[in-house]
Order: sequence, then C-alpha cells, then structure tokens
Amino acid sequence: MGKIKEKILSASRLKTLETCSWSYWCNYSLKVPQKQNEGALRGTVCHLVFELLLKERHKKHYDQIILNNYIYFEGPIKRLIFKHLNKMQSDYDLPMTNEENLTLINDMILVGLKNDFFGESGEVTEPELEFLLESEEPKYKIRGFIDKPVLYKKEKKIKIVDYKSSKYKFRGEDLTANVQAMAYTLAAKQKWPKYEASAEFLFLRFPKSPTQTLQFNDSELSGFEHYLAHAYKTINNYSEEDAKSNYAADTEKNAWLCKIGKWRCPYLDAYDYYVEEDEDGNQIRSSLKKQNILDNLKKGNTVKKKRYEGCPRHNQQQSSQDSIFDDDFFS
Repeated sequence: MGKIKEKILSASRLKTLETCSWSYWCNYSLKVPQKQNEGALRGTVCHLVFELLLKERHKKHYDQIILNNYIYFEGPIKRLIFKHLNKMQSDYDLPMTNEENLTLINDMILVGLKNDFFGESGEVTEPELEFLLESEEPKYKIRGFIDKPVLYKKEKKIKIVDYKSSKYKFRGEDLTANVQAMAYTLAAKQKWPKYEASAEFLFLRFPKSPTQTLQFNDSELSGFEHYLAHAYKTINNYSEEDAKSNYAADTEKNAWLCKIGKWRCPYLDAYDYYVEEDEDGNQIRSSLKKQNILDNLKKGNTVKKKRYEGCPRHNQQQSSQDSIFDDDFFS
C-alpha cells in the first residue's frame, strides 16, 4: 500500500469542517462531484475579470468599462466572459447567459472596479498570490490564495483584499473570528513581517457599503495557530465515523445549509456520477457528466459510474418518518 498523502488545510476546508462534517467527507475524502450553483459560478467569472484588469497592459479595458459604466461594452472582456459562461452553461446545465445572471455579473464587477481597484496611495503587488504556511510548533500546514494584496510602504501597512459574491455580509463569529481573515493575516505577517496587516472583504452585491475590514492582535493569531494545529491533526485522521459526528442539520446555526428557499446542499440528495480510475483503481477525477471524463481520458484509464446515496442524516430522518406510515394503525 502506498504512503497516505498528507492533507493540507485551507480556509474553505476549515469552514466546511466547522459547519458540516458530512459535507467535508464528501468533498475532501470521497471527492464526490457536487452540483454547482449560479452564485458560485458568477463569483468565479468576477474573480477572473478582476485578475486580468489588474495587469497594466489591460488598463485601457478598465478605462472603457468605467467610462461606459458597463462591462459588456468592451469587446475583449465581453468575449472572455461569454466564453466562460457558455462553458459553465454546458458543463452544469445552468442558465448562466440569461438576463438575470448577465445583469448581476455586470453590477458586481462594477462594484469591484469602483472601490479602490488599484489601491490608491498604495501598490497592488502579486494579485492571486499563493501562500503555504508551515509550522512545527504548533504543527500545521495551510495554503491559500490572496485575491489582492495592497502595500502601503510609507505607512508600513498591508491590506489583503478578498472579493465576495455572497448575498450576505459576515456577522457574529464569521465577523469577529473569521478563519479566512486570520489565515490571510498570518500569511501577510510571514511575507511582510514589518508591516501591519488587515483583511478587507469586498462584498460585490452591496454597492452602497461593500467593505468589512478585520484586524487581529498577536494573542488572537496565536490562539488561531493552535486551532489550526487541532484541525490539521483532525483532517489527517478523518474517518467515516468523524463524518457523521457534526451534521449541519443538528445545529441551529448551520441547519439552513441543508436547504433554505431554493438552496439545497449539493450533497443532500442521491445521484449518479462518473470517475476516471487508473490501472490500480485509484480515482483520478470525477464529474457529473460522463462526457467530461471521456473528453480528456488518459490512455489506460477507465470510466466508471458510481452512485452517491445522499446525506445519511436526512436519509435517517426520512426513513423514520416513512416508518410511521408503514404501521397498520387499524389492525
């Protein structure tokens, strides 16, 4: 048997681990492909546009968009957006090019571009910066990407800007003890040790007041590092028993993650999916569509159909409810 691959933390892993142990198991251990939603895909497109427009050679496209207050006026940017939206529409069977999505993407990108996009009085350095933090005491490893670091050399400050496409701003613990902001702050302190760091979240669906800024002191960051050590040990010893220990449905705070309004957790219901396996039976990748696997199938590998049976927490609840009606109350 080969050596078990070490698992490294990320902000998204930590958030999933906190909110629902079963979602963590499906996403990071079983690697079951999940159904996408329009909101997440819109966010992906916005991030792509921001990354490109930060490059000096694309400044003319930024100027035209601001001048016309409309992102689809600029031919190259319009073609880029539609290229990705059409692929998303095909891959996930979602109406990504309908009027609602196009309007939302336009409005969200404009919010990002009009809110100190180039870091006035500072310098945007290394957008989409990847970081890997490693510590032996306490022991942990965490990696991630920073959307936009803004360096203020005169003030000796560094601002980490992160774009958010969600419907809601942070509140409660998500605001006061935000794991993503803390991870960014740790990364900034490592790369720019002489600079005071802050994390700014820019919520693209809130044009009037889009920003929330967080800062943490050394004591808070030290506590966060011990939390990382605990989480690092947890994910590297994660089992199916652990996966059933902290369902979102069992906590008042997280129960909405199962289903609310039109939203349903992608791991709530049963569905079929496809995997590519190598000659030793190791899963290489997975997809909801067989054709996506066949299009790039490596020679010698095979495609297999699998069945995800749905969330056991909700299956148990449904079975319990069904059993009531199985009894013959009139016998």
